[in-house]
Amino acid sequence: MAIEGTTFTVAGTSDYPVCDCCGKTNLTRAVMVRNECGEEFNVGCICASKVLRQRYQGKKVKLSTAAVISIGKAARASKEWKERNGYGAHSFQLVAA
Repeated sequence: MAIEGTTFTVAGTSDYPVCDCCGKTNLTRAVMVRNECGEEFNVGCICASKVLRQRYQGKKVKLSTAAVISIGKAARASKEWKERNGYGAHSFQLVAA
């Protein structure tokens, strides 16, 4: 996963237990990040805080893990995330027994 010069956005939270950035397994908190090419990566919160650095007063500052989780939960609540992952009225159908 190339990081230099790449802009990432948070696409939502993830339950996948492996970080695509560092290879750590058994993750308890992870987010899905998307680069400008549209590729999505599962990243643990610590790696995501480094990847999602923000410019502040001429320096690059990493986000806190709490901020990463908050952004992931907000992105997960979006209509696009729900449609992509099968949530919504069209995904639930009643079938007579």
